[in-house]
Amino acid sequence: MRLYLRDRSLRREKEDTCTTVLAKNRERSITTYTWDSIMQGIEKIHQAGDISYALFVSSEAVDYLYIEIGTADQEGFSYFHQKFGMPYKFLLKKSIESGHFLFVSISGKDKLIGFARFEKLEEHIDKEIKGKMNVVQPSLFLLRSMEVHSSFRNCGIGRVLFSTAVYYLQGNVLTVPDNKEAANFFKKKLGFTEITDTVGIYKQKYEGHLILPYPKAVTLWHEIASKYPRILYPELIDLYESLKFRHNMGKAIPCNDIYRFENLLAQCNGMLANVMENDMHRMLIELR
Repeated sequence: MRLYLRDRSLRREKEDTCTTVLAKNRERSITTYTWDSIMQGIEKIHQAGDISYALFVSSEAVDYLYIEIGTADQEGFSYFHQKFGMPYKFLLKKSIESGHFLFVSISGKDKLIGFARFEKLEEHIDKEIKGKMNVVQPSLFLLRSMEVHSSFRNCGIGRVLFSTAVYYLQGNVLTVPDNKEAANFFKKKLGFTEITDTVGIYKQKYEGHLILPYPKAVTLWHEIASKYPRILYPELIDLYESLKFRHNMGKAIPCNDIYRFENLLAQCNGMLANVMENDMHRMLIELR
């Protein structure tokens, strides 16, 4: 599934900077990147097997990414390249330099398999209540665009990427789907709704947008973890099933496996479905 959102600024950005980009490409010398230097520009949020979900905070880190462009003979990213003729590295770097939030999914160390770009539209509003500052109106973010590598679609990557981002942002999220397919995805898979009077101040200002309100945006991660635990915690689920089988068969289980299982379970931080998590803790007690 391809998810495209309207981004009216793209054509203008392309026209204003096309000459500069070409000049920089001609002048750029070959650069050797080290993983340590790249990690300084990345804030890793979640790890699911060999897939990392992270926030890029430095545009230089984008140079390290391996980005496959989709063609008739090859899977990859294609929307922005085909519709705007825009290089993906330029798009991602420009987003960071513009102050937007760029969340990515990376397979292995450098293969980009998904990205989501958010812009903060409004800051949160604090109010003092009984001598304590409380957030009475969360920040408001706009999902400007989101795309997943064509060979990684329909396997949960997009949902995990989005839920990771909104869990990190902790605010209301708006979007303007570019087509019916995208609108159905956001409504049915992610829980977006039409803006109604109950949302209050956003009704007239952002008419035509879909919204995922806080705290529903935050609980989305828990919902995905409960329904699709293997997508978020593949190592934990694989180890859990292996330990459960060996335990039921009366086989000896190495202490290292038990220790690893305990650590992986602790990292879930209560996000799994209660039934599954309780069963895991029960088995852990029996194995000790």
